[in-house]
Amino acid sequence: MSKLSLTLLICAILLIPVSASAQSAETVALFNPAAFETPESIQFDRHGNAYISMAMTGEIRKIAPDGTQTSLAFLPVRPDVQPCGNGFGLGLMGGIALDHQGNIYASVTSCNLPDLGIWKVTPDGDASLLAALPSNAAPNGIAYHGGWLYVADTLRGAIWRIHSDGTGVPGIWTNSSLLTPVPLPLTPGPNGLQVFRNEVYVAVSDRAHVVAFPILADGSAGAGRIHASGIGLDDFAFDVKGNLYGTTDPFNTVVRIAPDGSITVLLTAADGLDGPTATAFGVGNDKKNLYITNAAFPFFPGPNPRRPSITRLNVGIAGKPRP
Repeated sequence: MSKLSLTLLICAILLIPVSASAQSAETVALFNPAAFETPESIQFDRHGNAYISMAMTGEIRKIAPDGTQTSLAFLPVRPDVQPCGNGFGLGLMGGIALDHQGNIYASVTSCNLPDLGIWKVTPDGDASLLAALPSNAAPNGIAYHGGWLYVADTLRGAIWRIHSDGTGVPGIWTNSSLLTPVPLPLTPGPNGLQVFRNEVYVAVSDRAHVVAFPILADGSAGAGRIHASGIGLDDFAFDVKGNLYGTTDPFNTVVRIAPDGSITVLLTAADGLDGPTATAFGVGNDKKNLYITNAAFPFFPGPNPRRPSITRLNVGIAGKPRP
């Protein structure tokens, strides 16, 4: 990210009001930075199991409600393939999504181009490439909705639409100018993506706005609108009232964006954040708790020592029901 865009985003964040609710934040899981355990995305199944994507290793980590951690699968980000073939120049796993059956869908920007695309992992840990994407794609945020996967493409400035059963050819759902990346180094374009009330929301980090596209009756994308501006988010989650809870890696804040677009800071580095990348609500009796992944990426500034972790915050409102 350029020094100019970094300064502008920091100034914008400093002008956002801070909520006193941050006092209830707690760390519920820690990871090993020496092993490049960088938790990027988080989702919960119906039984309260959490699934974490480890961006730099390709691992999908399962965390049971009692805190037991197991490796469900390792997806081929292939950092050993050099020179790295993708447009990032770095092998990474991005967002994950779950369907009704507990299958996991993961965005993989592999250095090995035949592995670049959307991968499917069954509840038993069987992994397969669901949809290959072109070499200039960088799949990132992903959401499951009505049998389809919607995937933000950070480099192409677009949203892909892919059937979750693997049939058909992946297609560009929209490449609206609202998604066009700003040509700045180390600055992601379309990043986190979620579906709420039949609209696809995308955080366009470098443009510091969140945009929404309605899903029309025929499945196509309607005209986009700017939902919120002045904040560069990574990924986010919704509560049942339409409040959006987003992360600002590497700026170490978690913010709430109300339906009218107003922004409040809920957590900062003082609450233990270290590169927050994604949020998700728990389920059942846990549905008012917001969980935040702290990736603590080594290529971004942060505390010493780094602290990859999961932070929990009770926001007092239930999260949007999962698929």
